[in-house]
Amino acid sequence: MLGVALLGLGLAVLAYYLLGKYHHSDEPPSPPGLPILGNLIDLARASDNITKTFGVLGEKYGEIFSIRMGLKRMVVLTSKEAMQSILTNEATFARDNSGMFADWSFHKNLGIVTSRGGVWSKTRNWTFKMLREFGLGKSLAMEGYIQIASDLLFAKIDDKLGTEVNVDYFFHQPIQTTMWLMVVGRLSEDDKEDIKLIIDTEERFIKSGVLGPSVVNAFPFLRFVFPNWLGHKVQILAESALQMDFFQTCNSIGKKLFDEMKQKLKASPLTSQPVNLLEAFVQNCGTDDEIFNCENFQIIFQDLLISSSDTSSSFLESVVLYLIAFPEMQEKIYQEILNVAPNRRVINFEDRKRMPYTQAFILETHRNARTIQNFAPRRILWDFVYKNYKIKKGTIVIADTRLHCENKQIWGDPEVFRPERFIGEHGELENASSVISFSFGKRNCPGELHANIVVFLILTALLQRYKISNPVGQTTPRLDMKPGFTLKPYPFQLVFEKRNLKI
Repeated sequence: MLGVALLGLGLAVLAYYLLGKYHHSDEPPSPPGLPILGNLIDLARASDNITKTFGVLGEKYGEIFSIRMGLKRMVVLTSKEAMQSILTNEATFARDNSGMFADWSFHKNLGIVTSRGGVWSKTRNWTFKMLREFGLGKSLAMEGYIQIASDLLFAKIDDKLGTEVNVDYFFHQPIQTTMWLMVVGRLSEDDKEDIKLIIDTEERFIKSGVLGPSVVNAFPFLRFVFPNWLGHKVQILAESALQMDFFQTCNSIGKKLFDEMKQKLKASPLTSQPVNLLEAFVQNCGTDDEIFNCENFQIIFQDLLISSSDTSSSFLESVVLYLIAFPEMQEKIYQEILNVAPNRRVINFEDRKRMPYTQAFILETHRNARTIQNFAPRRILWDFVYKNYKIKKGTIVIADTRLHCENKQIWGDPEVFRPERFIGEHGELENASSVISFSFGKRNCPGELHANIVVFLILTALLQRYKISNPVGQTTPRLDMKPGFTLKPYPFQLVFEKRNLKI
């Protein structure tokens, strides 16, 4: 093992000098860095809070700066202008498929999140066309799926009324269920067990740590030298009886669904249009083998469930955190719900147009919580120039939204949680586009539209039925966010109290 480590170190030294260690004047500014390590020490010294590291360097080096993570050349973006301009450039439409991102699709060109070239464009276009047909973005169809998922959530809440509820991963099941319904088109008891298994293994995967993946991406060979310290073994050896990691779990379930549908259509071919994405995908098998094959469906299935659930679940945890921290704001949202639906009917997505305060609260939560503070890394396909800075082919691009979200010139008092900053003089919603909640360009989060609808409908449904409060005798939970796959609140408890109404 020591020999492997020394060999890897020797190769790293050689590669560093071959790649070139000197900074060129036409490149974005950069901390000096060290041989082999690059700027890893600069990143460690910048802040003891990992969520502030890029922001601290951005304050010194500007809206765009370059760093080296071991052997990798990277460019970091910290302003909305830079993100919007660079991430919509076609030169940035590739992923950094190394480390965890290579494992994501088992080192193959599959799915939506990590694929490239024609596979990415064809898979993405077909998948979203089908999802739109089966309800994504169509409020009436989505509301039906969300109602089914919400009923599961409310049943869980009703069993815990008046007791302290741990919020960690509390919203994962209903959110993942809505995407499952669009993809699979049913929700059997076996499906519920599969969803639970995916959530359980995902939770362990996400809790495996944030240090390991960062170091492994910089020095890939270290994953085999220090697997325990870097968290890689946690991904390989799941702590469940099934002994499989998160990706293997998703893929196993995806393959099972694919095989079941293939047998079903073989025994009884469709005589009408498909009614869910799985059915449509299997029906297309044989028309384009590069796209319509079992392995690609497995990764598409994984992509959609992860992108739809983890971000929205973490964000909803932040929403309820601020609801109990600012009960007067919770009451304002509830009064807005009553004004829009005095007969206690279920709130629909169209109602948002008459609910500016609720939308403002969601926007302010995005600004403060920054659930996706760092967008998934992009890889540059060819050289291009931004504001006289040359960004070279092969460079990894990272966007960090903290400086924008805390910019006093934009927000005035960014340290204050104040939804009213998005309310205009006449009570209308304004400045919504100033918030960065998702990435830019065609490689943005595939779950964005799903997330916007799900968050609004679950939030309003929750407050229509329940009052949410901090447990008696407990101090207000901390409002800063915990680093991880996404930023989310530190563990906290709350209490649900049912409102006296009939829906």
